[in-house]
Amino acid sequence: SPWGVMSFLQLAKEFNLPKIASVQNAYSLLNRTTEIGLAEVLYREGIDFLPYSPLGFGVLSGKYLNGALPENSRLQLFPNYSRYQTPNGVIATQQYVDLAEKSGLDPAQMAIAFVASRPFVGSTIIGATNIDQLSKAIGAIDVSLSEQVFDEISAIHNACHNPCP
Repeated sequence: SPWGVMSFLQLAKEFNLPKIASVQNAYSLLNRTTEIGLAEVLYREGIDFLPYSPLGFGVLSGKYLNGALPENSRLQLFPNYSRYQTPNGVIATQQYVDLAEKSGLDPAQMAIAFVASRPFVGSTIIGATNIDQLSKAIGAIDVSLSEQVFDEISAIHNACHNPCP
């Protein structure tokens, strides 16, 4: 949290300890709560943000839409991982997938590219269960999002604000 980071920094300064180097929290198109205070602290204090779950357990790839539950997928193997399957999360996911497809982008790569584009992000922690997913995630580094895509991402976010905090 912003308070936690600032408290740590104050104690490090007071006791001449090393400054915090990075923060690892979940961050994705479905959970942008980091932008509410913490992002500014990290940016201004020069602390790298290393977000994990940029695909929201793979949800933002679109593979779970319309009730799909692919064999050996994370949500099939771990059904309690429902954080990104809220009603508004499903609606937002469909909108993000539709935007990616309309823009000629892979939905997973668009989601990762968005996270990586944020000025407070030092690096993105990706997860993959097979080589195909890993190749796609790594390939997101070469994806540049247009201003129109950013604008449409903002419109979706504003209509369905942080559906999966």
